Amino acid sequence: MSTNSSSTGARPPKTPGSQRPPATRQERRDAARRGQRLASARTVAVKPPAWQSPMALITAAAVVVGLVVVILASGVLTPKATVGTLIKPLRPASVALIDPANPRALGQANAPVKVEVWSDFQCPACDAFATTVEPDLIDQYVATGKVQLIYRDFAFIDKGAANGESQQSGAAARCAGDKFWPFHDYLFENQNPKGENLGTFSTAFLSSVATAVGADRTKYDACMANGAADMVAAVKAETAQGTTAGVNQTPTIALNGTLQKGGALPMTTLGPAIDALLAAASPAPGSPAASASPSASTAP
Repeated sequence: MSTNSSSTGARPPKTPGSQRPPATRQERRDAARRGQRLASARTVAVKPPAWQSPMALITAAAVVVGLVVVILASGVLTPKATVGTLIKPLRPASVALIDPANPRALGQANAPVKVEVWSDFQCPACDAFATTVEPDLIDQYVATGKVQLIYRDFAFIDKGAANGESQQSGAAARCAGDKFWPFHDYLFENQNPKGENLGTFSTAFLSSVATAVGADRTKYDACMANGAADMVAAVKAETAQGTTAGVNQTPTIALNGTLQKGGALPMTTLGPAIDALLAAASPAPGSPAASASPSASTAP
């Protein structure tokens, strides 16, 4: 006898991938619950790392904004001002402090402490001292009448060649006359970071500095004519003087004539050394005792 499945009402056997849909409402509900449980089992809740929390992200954003504000305020990201192709000094010395009797000196001639800086305009360490230490020294000690700051030539990087950049830059600064100190600031601000004796301090460059600082061009040009022979001789003479005094590196700092070791001294070293000399000075300038002293007006 034939056993046709369609005639007997028997269900066909289940095969993988072929399941009948739930027939009743209850079966559909049960299937839905099973689906939800299966989805929950397959979904693992992953806690985000701490740095992704809203509070952490807000804090990080605030820190970044604060850093940007500080950097902008400090001028790190601010382009340096220029005059033509020259970079303007960031913290130039006040021309009001220039000694009328000696344009290569800043401050009062009778200041109790003399700070001499033996330097070469091509020297990178001199550049660092002139642009980072000297401005604070001037603000804290020169402008307050405690120190007179004097520039001294120790031009040796060009090996003493008369047309070398150390000799010519030193001569040009002298030829600038009462604009020596602005010239000094421009030279160090525009020093070649790639190295020395590369042609940076050319005649044309030095001439552009003279124009930028407002030097008397008639006098400057006459002074620089024929290789600035007279001023080069003066630079060489002072360099020889430094050698005799014991200068063997640049910069070398002298306090009241005593050479200091260490080259480009930071203010953390230079300041206390000056303070010690000031404390030893008697009587202090400006005090009633100094006013009464007959030697107070003839201090060197």
